[in-house]
Amino acid sequence: MKITELKNNLKKGNLDNVYLITGKEQVFIKDIQAAFKDIMSPEERDMNFSNFDLEETPLADVINESISAPFFGERRLVFVAHPYFLTGERVKNVVEQNVDLLLKYIQNPTPSTIMVIFALYDKLDARKKIVKQLKKSAITVNAGQMEGPILIRTINNDLKVAGFEIEPAALDLLVNKTKGNYSLITNQLNKLKMYALQTKKIDQAAVSALVPQSLEDNVFDLMTEILNKNIYKAEELYNQFLLQKIDPILLVAIIISQLRLLIQVKILSEKGLTEGTIAKNLRLNPYRVKYSYRQARTLNRKRLQIMYDDIVNLDYQIKSGQGDKELLFDLFIAKFA
Repeated sequence: MKITELKNNLKKGNLDNVYLITGKEQVFIKDIQAAFKDIMSPEERDMNFSNFDLEETPLADVINESISAPFFGERRLVFVAHPYFLTGERVKNVVEQNVDLLLKYIQNPTPSTIMVIFALYDKLDARKKIVKQLKKSAITVNAGQMEGPILIRTINNDLKVAGFEIEPAALDLLVNKTKGNYSLITNQLNKLKMYALQTKKIDQAAVSALVPQSLEDNVFDLMTEILNKNIYKAEELYNQFLLQKIDPILLVAIIISQLRLLIQVKILSEKGLTEGTIAKNLRLNPYRVKYSYRQARTLNRKRLQIMYDDIVNLDYQIKSGQGDKELLFDLFIAKFA
């Protein structure tokens, strides 16, 4: 179910007893939580709303609360967070849960209780009985990240409603800097709208100046200068990292990851795969693949492979203490730039 459909149903009073919320987009999560709370008056929420963390609280407490009759109201609302047992991940230092209690409850939920389970993980383990039963019995709502045209359309619409507009190049840069994360985009837009309060138009210069780049993006710029054989710019960027006390080991790790992606994208694009298909096959953010796809088209795969082999060897040299890590990385830049 889409979030808009969920909100419409809640407003109309079309309620179910068990909901499973998946995805990790915080803007949507907060919107969903608010929509559920709005079905109750403030007085009802004081008496009949509960919020449980399953990494700290036994399922028995959740079920006991869920089967209890509401106080001075029509219904109970129970939020359930961190159901780690729905995934294949191993989580340390958490409460051991009797999952059978939840399994039995969702098969026969209390009519006066609305249970909302927030499974905010990358992936659920579809092999588990509890996951199969939830997908069968619960209303599943996707609160995952928006992608592609839908994200662009949503941002433009948000700005239009607020009386603003954004240049296409500025929007492209904003999405790239935030890796297409709608929550981060929303936070940055608040700042950008304040900056463009008079003109009501957000340009590329504003995004460049006000939206910070991640360390990964900065390393991507360094790698780009190396690949473009611009040794002076590459050295300048490297010296900036050293001034910021960023360990060359971290730079090496990020470059290994980025070169691996470039090689994968290069190979798959040569086989005729589109950006979207590559992102799906590699299970990566489409915007990360988009920029790698653009860069890979102009690069020689053999040179990328040689550079990758060298950076992996550099990683080994540094970690085995075969030389000064700052100097070794500097020699790597000199060799390829």
